[in-house]
Amino acid sequence: MTAVLKLARKKQDAPDGTRRCLVTGEMKLRAEMIRFVIAPDQSVVPDLSENLPGHGLWVTATPDAISLAAKKNLFAKAAKCPARPAAALAADAARLARKRCLDFLGLAKGAGIAVLGESQTEAALRAGKLALYLHAPDATHALDNRSDVPECVLFSRDELGAALGYEHIVYAGLMPHGLTEKLNREIKRLGSMVA
Repeated sequence: MTAVLKLARKKQDAPDGTRRCLVTGEMKLRAEMIRFVIAPDQSVVPDLSENLPGHGLWVTATPDAISLAAKKNLFAKAAKCPARPAAALAADAARLARKRCLDFLGLAKGAGIAVLGESQTEAALRAGKLALYLHAPDATHALDNRSDVPECVLFSRDELGAALGYEHIVYAGLMPHGLTEKLNREIKRLGSMVA
């Protein structure tokens, strides 16, 4: 009976979609955190897709939190086994988060939900057809986004172009779709890691 009660309390402590941060002890949404696992060689591996085998060790998605978890050996303490986080673990996690966002962007183009180019993106934005608006930080001007469409300026024109199959892309938008929702979540997480 006691085991059942403990299990029920544990589930109450971690409502669906939330995890406890190793560093702060706060319950946060999974979208605001990064899952890490300890590999067989005892290295600490960022698991942004959240599907690697092993006990998940969750840390708030900020460079300070990840660095503090590594510095204070919190991964080893939580897993109760040796762990060797890389010196540049926060930078590695940010690099993987950036790559994951760009991969989702490429999938969105393949799914036919991407709008590319200044005039096409502006027309779709005005017509209310976009669920995400992206432009390179060095764009000559930002399009008039009078709606509540999330705006992303984290990727260079070269990164946007490579993800979307062109040499350079300055303006792009994504229509409502499951991939767009996933990309929006990943962009928010990446934003907290590079801010």
